[in-house]
Amino acid sequence: MKKNKGFTMIEVLVSSAIFLIVLSAMYLLIMRTQSFTLTEGRKLDMNQASRAIELVLCDNIRSAGSVLSLLYTPSFLGGPSPFTGIYPLNNTNGPDGIILASGDPKATTKTTATFDPIGDITLSVESVEDKDTGITAWENNDIGIIVRIKGYYIFKVNQPVGPGSGLLSIRATPVYYSGLLNTASALSALQYDDLSEDANHLGIRGNDNTTPYPVGSPVIRLEYFNIFLVSEELDTTGNIVRSLTLTTDTQGVGDILNSPVIDSRLVPIVPFIEDIQFEYITKDNPPDLWASIGTTIPAGGINYSDPCPIGSPGAANCVPFIDQFTNTNIASVSVYILLKTEEEKNKMSKSGLIYHKPIMGDVPAFTVPIGRFHYSYMKYETFVRNFNGVY
Repeated sequence: MKKNKGFTMIEVLVSSAIFLIVLSAMYLLIMRTQSFTLTEGRKLDMNQASRAIELVLCDNIRSAGSVLSLLYTPSFLGGPSPFTGIYPLNNTNGPDGIILASGDPKATTKTTATFDPIGDITLSVESVEDKDTGITAWENNDIGIIVRIKGYYIFKVNQPVGPGSGLLSIRATPVYYSGLLNTASALSALQYDDLSEDANHLGIRGNDNTTPYPVGSPVIRLEYFNIFLVSEELDTTGNIVRSLTLTTDTQGVGDILNSPVIDSRLVPIVPFIEDIQFEYITKDNPPDLWASIGTTIPAGGINYSDPCPIGSPGAANCVPFIDQFTNTNIASVSVYILLKTEEEKNKMSKSGLIYHKPIMGDVPAFTVPIGRFHYSYMKYETFVRNFNGVY
């Protein structure tokens, strides 16, 4: 009989141990590579998000100085300006929002007949020509704004405009009108408010889309009109995820944030938003910071006399915020942003570390979730382009 040869038990154990070591090393290498790839991918997403914020949001803020500072509406209308290109949508319980617009300084005119926002589809104006060239400044699908002391109305032209015409045919449904935005998230009851027609401002109550605009109301063609809001959704694990969204046409605002009645006009531009806050610096001497709209008072209204920072000089005698909120008085806007994205789903939620979000505008610092989340905190200060001309 031939003698059969084979592996001894010791050889099998040694080879198995070597194989397990090599397999473990490969597994660790794969996991670390995957973790590194995911982490770097998330960081890249945040870098792209920060660039989008700088290029879209901050550039819009920088350019939103020409809408009504050119007309200097307070003196033109004889009262406080309801909208001057930048309007805060404060939400003390969550992320802020903002309305931004920029107008064409050459395409300014006035109404020659009363405009009724309910039913009127024709806007009578002094001129539709460019003030320098004499060429028609308005075209089909252009967006414009008509202003009064008690609010403003954003309209859309829906027919070609002939030279020498004094009429603008406009869409029956507005792009936006002051006081319209009063939205709440179905997830956490966050609410924005366009305070230009608030009950405690100028004696107006509710959404005023019924009062006619008188003869002589200023009309300006807008180069853009943007509303930035934070939208909330639930992910597959039931966590709330937030995105910074852009709305250019509310079309009656039935689809904003939490009402999917018609095709949504919310365009997500920046995901991973944990919080965003706006702070405004006026040109007072010394400058005043305006980080909040105010606090609720027992009567149920808004106290516009208390948006100044605690401890600031003259805070007790601070003038009402809305009356100061004109572009000719805004020096800059600070944007605070906290981004949060998942890093790895297989990471433990407890790591022994505690992260604190710094003070953002009127929102105090607080502890943020740790573990498989990656954070990025940014602050931008954007100076507003103001125009000194008067209509």
